[in-house]
Amino acid sequence: MTAQVIDISSRPDRRRLPSRKVVPLPIGGLAAPDAIEAWASRYLDAAVRGVRSAEVADKIALHLARFRDHFHAAHGHDRLSAVVQREVVAWRTHLTTARDAGGLGLAPATVNTHLASLSGFTTWVCTHDPAALPHGNPCAKVSDLPLPPLEPRALAPGQVRTLKNVLDRLPRFHQHKGRRRSGTGELHGHARPLRDRAIVHTLLGTGLRREELVNLNLDQVTPNTAGALRAAKKAKISGVRGKGGTSRTVFLGADGRAALADYLEQERSADAGATSTALFLSAVSIGSRRPDGRLSPRSINLICEQIGRWHDAEHTDPARHVSPLRPHDLRHSFAFALAEATGSDAYELERRLGHQSQRYISRYTNPPEDIAAGYVENL
Repeated sequence: MTAQVIDISSRPDRRRLPSRKVVPLPIGGLAAPDAIEAWASRYLDAAVRGVRSAEVADKIALHLARFRDHFHAAHGHDRLSAVVQREVVAWRTHLTTARDAGGLGLAPATVNTHLASLSGFTTWVCTHDPAALPHGNPCAKVSDLPLPPLEPRALAPGQVRTLKNVLDRLPRFHQHKGRRRSGTGELHGHARPLRDRAIVHTLLGTGLRREELVNLNLDQVTPNTAGALRAAKKAKISGVRGKGGTSRTVFLGADGRAALADYLEQERSADAGATSTALFLSAVSIGSRRPDGRLSPRSINLICEQIGRWHDAEHTDPARHVSPLRPHDLRHSFAFALAEATGSDAYELERRLGHQSQRYISRYTNPPEDIAAGYVENL
């Protein structure tokens, strides 16, 4: 029997890499100039772009660029081999220092995200070429900043009532204010008050995140016609895709059903094309509108902020003010109301909020300040 010779060089390399993306390495390894920028570029191409979402990849690139700029400003060069733990700690301090003192003034959670991006980069470099960081991983023993206590952001019942009052009168806020056109009741060209009203009622009545809202399609709503929504006693939104690949079903209350019916009947058809699938569409007259007409998450922020300003302009009592009104404030308000209605049923809260972390479930269900103060007063 002749021995079979196996060429081991032809076997696939099955060594585990920190990245899930396999990229062919150049002959001679990952030799690169001793520069943070050069290594960061290789890291982004090999382990980030195409593996993480485009949004996350852009954030990681921004964080690494900020570290490179800070290091270069301090030393006049960006040699990667000179990066030690002291420099990472100094960068962390720079990120937290107020802007008027020369720093960036970032919140602790944002600083920790920057540190995570840098740690991922230095760990990747140490794995592929330890000689590039001869002093070891500089992020290995740099701790994250402690996070502040989680504060409730839910609206008080009085604020919810006055906010709904503004929503019922929203078309008036979008009318032309000039002398020539104010009496006609004509709306601004891009205005979609019934859409904005339906968006806020949906956020307030379901606890959806803004990304979940803009990704909704019309066929996820049951029923999804104006007449059926007005006649229905129950309406649901199925297949809501949340964080971590979760999927859940949420229900629309009476206010949400009525607002959505008005939008579908009077506004959506004017902005919908033959292939439009999104539930909420941007105005067709907007030049920068996406090809599919779908709203961006940032546009939801702008809608909420503007409604919050209109609301506060009508109330002199600061306790009733809601600005800056953010989509997540409406999510917190829904969560607190749901906790009260279900007796803080943890299973139901997890199902409807699409969140598995008990830490954040507790934050969502914290009462607003005036209600918490009322508990103490009643004692």
